[in-house]
Amino acid sequence: MAGMVHQLIDVMKEQTERHTELYGLSLEEKDAIVKNDVAQLQNLLNLKNMVLSQTSRLEKQRISLVNDIAEVTGNAKDDITLSDVIEILKDRPEEQELLRESGTALRESVEKLKEINDLNKSLIESSLEFVEYSLNALRSTIAPEPPEYPTMKKQPLDDDAGSAGTFNTTS
Repeated sequence: MAGMVHQLIDVMKEQTERHTELYGLSLEEKDAIVKNDVAQLQNLLNLKNMVLSQTSRLEKQRISLVNDIAEVTGNAKDDITLSDVIEILKDRPEEQELLRESGTALRESVEKLKEINDLNKSLIESSLEFVEYSLNALRSTIAPEPPEYPTMKKQPLDDDAGSAGTFNTTS
């Protein structure tokens, strides 16, 4: 079981490194959003997707190792947490502390990543609102041409008082 615990610690350290890498990419993404650099944003998106694929693989490994440790120790359950594993290791204080430290580092890296992603989301929403405002302003300044109405020919007025006009009330 000691080998599994060390594997779990290693996986969590690698997850923390990937999250730190994502954080750096997200900082670059923030700058690209501010500069409206679409090409850089696309490049960063591709890089982030590669790192996210790695973090997904690591997360599956972490879950598998936690479940394996729980099973080996006779504490298998569907919703086992890292805190549960730390409690299981109460008779191994060194491994327990390493696991606690790895968990804290991972949690902190996830929180930092969430903060920068929330900021980037807000910047993107603001950019979209500005684009929408600009489009509406542009639309309002471009007034449509007035429609052309057919012109009517003017007919000369007939001064003949004796002729019956359409609205002639005297007969």
